[in-house]
Amino acid sequence: MRWFKRLFVKDYESTEKAEVRFRYGITAGIFGIVTNAVLCALKLLVGFLGGSITIIADAVNNLSDAGSSAVTVAGFKLASRPADKEHPYGHARYEYITALVVAVVVLIIGVLLCTSSVEKIITPEQVTVNAYTYVVLGAAIVLKIVQMLVYLDFAKSISSGALKASAMDSRNDVIATTAVLIATIIIHTTGYNIDGYMGVAVSVFIIISSIKFVAEAANPLLGTKPPEELVAKIKEIILSHEGVMGVHDLMVHSYGEGKYFAVVHVEVPAKEDIMITHDLIDNIEHDVVRETGVNLTIHMDPVDTEDEELGELKIRAKKVIAEMGEGLSLHDFRIVRGTTHTNILFDVAVPFESKYTLKDVTGRMKEEFDKDGKVYYFVIEMDRYRA
Repeated sequence: MRWFKRLFVKDYESTEKAEVRFRYGITAGIFGIVTNAVLCALKLLVGFLGGSITIIADAVNNLSDAGSSAVTVAGFKLASRPADKEHPYGHARYEYITALVVAVVVLIIGVLLCTSSVEKIITPEQVTVNAYTYVVLGAAIVLKIVQMLVYLDFAKSISSGALKASAMDSRNDVIATTAVLIATIIIHTTGYNIDGYMGVAVSVFIIISSIKFVAEAANPLLGTKPPEELVAKIKEIILSHEGVMGVHDLMVHSYGEGKYFAVVHVEVPAKEDIMITHDLIDNIEHDVVRETGVNLTIHMDPVDTEDEELGELKIRAKKVIAEMGEGLSLHDFRIVRGTTHTNILFDVAVPFESKYTLKDVTGRMKEEFDKDGKVYYFVIEMDRYRA
């Protein structure tokens, strides 16, 4: 597809640029509108002349695809708008909305096609097949395969959920039109009218696939786990700086493909001069945005490296957490001494898949530290994360 991109997408290799991403989306959308409109017109002609509900239904499906392509064009146009006062993080999430709209439209079309096919089974009509029928259906299959390959290539180039949904819809159309062709051959050679039954089979397949598309399109809007390689890269950059003792509570938020904002806690020596540490934090933020494009905000966690008692208690607490297993870990460990007791405060990170509760963690800590004959109160916060 390189020649196609070179012909219609200026500077097509610079996919990190917003304007190039926009050109990919617009090109794919216009390509979809033109090809689907042509297919719809040809299938409607053949379908009405031959009296085939399956072919007419397939034509209506192509019409909906043309509409979906128009939605794709509108979505990329809206997503390319710059940030403004009302939307300081930009408008890139319009692309996610576009993917959801396309998926819902395909689902609705599948339901309508199923209804029409059932009516055709109840009241069957004579179907006429001629050479034009085979030519149109064969050409439609080939064009839909080309369409699918273009969408897949474009979706991979710019990591677009909207174009991926369009590619999967084109795949459905290949299967649907192939089923129509099979039904046509059977009707032509045997005289047995399976038009309505094949229409039901095709529409059920479209409905099932569309439900999956809707779920996939909704996920980015609800918020999903960020790419593991991006998380690893951010942590790698942070830990590469001298003076950083640890990193935790990294949260990455997506406002559209390539539009990431993140916050993180970085552990630094408490004894270090505050101005030096502040400069370190600034340098880390600048390095992250330069190397990953992620706008990072850092919360500084000072760590007392000279308190021997704190160090010993922390080692014991870490041992307890490690023995519990299931991916648990702790951070932000600190103590507050009083005249009658000592408060031990820390955060424990627990995977969503773990069965442990805050009560379980507190109980294990009491078992360990009650051996000392001292009074310890535990103030523990639980952070949930996906392992």
